[in-house]
Amino acid sequence: MSASRVTQIAPASPATRITRIAPTPSGFLHLGNAVNFALISLLAARWDAQTVLRIDDMDSSRSRPEYVDDIFATLEWLEIPWTRGPRDRSEFERGFTMAARTDYYRSQLELLDASGLEIFACKCSRADLAATSGLLCAGDCRTAGHELVAGSTALRLRIPRGTVVRMNDSTIDLAEAHGDVVLWRRDGLPAYHLATVIEDRDLGVTDIVRGQDLLESSALHTWLAPHLGAENLARANFVHHALLTNEAGEKLSKSASAPDMRERTSSMRELVRSHAARLLPAS
Repeated sequence: MSASRVTQIAPASPATRITRIAPTPSGFLHLGNAVNFALISLLAARWDAQTVLRIDDMDSSRSRPEYVDDIFATLEWLEIPWTRGPRDRSEFERGFTMAARTDYYRSQLELLDASGLEIFACKCSRADLAATSGLLCAGDCRTAGHELVAGSTALRLRIPRGTVVRMNDSTIDLAEAHGDVVLWRRDGLPAYHLATVIEDRDLGVTDIVRGQDLLESSALHTWLAPHLGAENLARANFVHHALLTNEAGEKLSKSASAPDMRERTSSMRELVRSHAARLLPAS
């Protein structure tokens, strides 16, 4: 393992701290989402940080107007304030939708080209990728010189072997965890890892609160950040909290049997707040 490829994340202490609430409108919110929102709000108050609302509607095929409305209704019900971002769906659709910024995200790929990272267009099908658990290009795409064409190729990043990031007392081997990272999807849309680094860069985010299941993604984002001019993200403070699970020990999700927030009773609100308080770090 090359020491030159080991990245130690040391959070900065900026004068103005900025965190964000970043839901995806792909379904109605559930208890786990609400607890995450409440925990972010508690930590923002502790840090005296601004809170940005960033709604990730990049995958327009899964986004629905009622899901966007549900985000605002849930935040209002939980009495969670935010400093920047849309105040309702109408304002969101007018000026804050990420789905309208596809061309901008694509223009940012030039920064990665200039940084010397190994990026290539990959023609491998899902069946091809199954042989590598979907993580690695299964063919000779790295040297074939394919063009990035919607419906035909995806754009991937080859992480150098032995690239390690240390974060929150954990050591993550990025090549093993992520393989050949998809930056631009075959359907012509930017991938999550690219879009979220760009958004956090542009918003000036300094503090990110997310579930423990996203630790490996956080490590990737901090490593990728300097290549996209996102020094704020490279030195950001990350808090990864434990996940809420169902009786079977499975993570609550929109696709699993998680209770949603549409009833919005006072007892449910107190349950959310009590869960968030228990997840609050000591310092």
